[in-house]
Amino acid sequence: MLLIAGRARRLCRGYRKASAKRRKDGVDDPRVRVWHAVVLVVCLQAPCAAAQDLALGPIDVGGAVRANLLNKSWETRKRFPRDALEFDTLRLRLDFEEGQWEGSSQYRFYYYDETDRYTHFLHHAWVGYRLAPGRTLRAGVHQVPFGNLPYNSHSYFFSLAYYVGLEDDYDLGFKYTDRRGPWRFDLAWYLEDEGSGYGDSRDSARYSYDVVKSATSANGEENQLNARASYTLAHGEAGASQLGLSLQAGEVPNEATGKTGSQVAAALHWNGDFGPWNLKLQSAWYRYNLENPPWQADTAVVMGAYDFPYRVAAEGTLHSVGVSYHWDVNWGWITGITAYEDYSVLRKAETGFEDSMQNVVGVSLDAAPLFIYADVAFGQHNAWIGREFGTALASGGDDDIHARVNLNIGVYF
Repeated sequence: MLLIAGRARRLCRGYRKASAKRRKDGVDDPRVRVWHAVVLVVCLQAPCAAAQDLALGPIDVGGAVRANLLNKSWETRKRFPRDALEFDTLRLRLDFEEGQWEGSSQYRFYYYDETDRYTHFLHHAWVGYRLAPGRTLRAGVHQVPFGNLPYNSHSYFFSLAYYVGLEDDYDLGFKYTDRRGPWRFDLAWYLEDEGSGYGDSRDSARYSYDVVKSATSANGEENQLNARASYTLAHGEAGASQLGLSLQAGEVPNEATGKTGSQVAAALHWNGDFGPWNLKLQSAWYRYNLENPPWQADTAVVMGAYDFPYRVAAEGTLHSVGVSYHWDVNWGWITGITAYEDYSVLRKAETGFEDSMQNVVGVSLDAAPLFIYADVAFGQHNAWIGREFGTALASGGDDDIHARVNLNIGVYF
């Protein structure tokens, strides 16, 4: 694993040097195109070789290499065709299963061409014990049981719930899961968030969005409790639907004041399979009660991930709907095609804050070892789909609806 990490770091350093030269000279340095190919090919070959060496007994090693072809409507420069390709991520994973014990870990590397930033961090790392059939206990950094699991969406972009820390969130703690017939119960306690890895930011080098410390904020996350209950309704041969309720509460300590605020959230979710159709519905509410210094407003909280912090409305309601249709095919490598649309909206409680919207229409292709997302994402007051990254999910800013065309190509092993 350390050998692979070293190889990834050397690749990204070379990529950074080539990108820096391109910006300095004002030309499209062909070495950047070379590094694109090297990252995709060498990173793929090295982990595969290591996985073969480390596949001992119950241990399984693997990962993925992903790249994006993209274009953003709000940018003055046009990416296509010469600047469309960007390295997305290198994932390295290690799983094991032996008797009643199980475990999983994943580490990720990212490089951002636009800002010439390199970051890496832990995605998850947990160990679990199966107490009895349907009953498990996990300890470590693992997925928080909240809302539709494992995702509240079908696309590469998730739903807006992800960007405020309420979808595919990972924290450090303990989780007990109990499955009894159609019922599933999850109870978890998280000591703190998953922590920050390597990056240029103070506290935002992480995969999932958390309350983070920054140059303008001293808040964090501690002692979070989660409870989730769901019930599965069978539809005969057509499939099944899951209806559930999630509750969350935790502390938000502030280093500057020495006082501790709080955060609460709740969600109702429904996830239904009807033959090739899938429908996800979710409504969630959250609120942060912050103990900021007197000069600092408490209408927004600083959250961060991927080495970038931004501001999020301190209270809001999220509504989302996602629908998909799947075809099983036999077209060479392609064995499955899924078409989908994911819509979500964040309605903010603070007067004067503009609501945020995201709508993603796309298709995913399953062509092992490839998995491809082809998405057109529309956003309004959206941090990742628009100009106002730092304030879009708080006060808002630019009122235009922007679009991002994104083709994500992943090689999994």
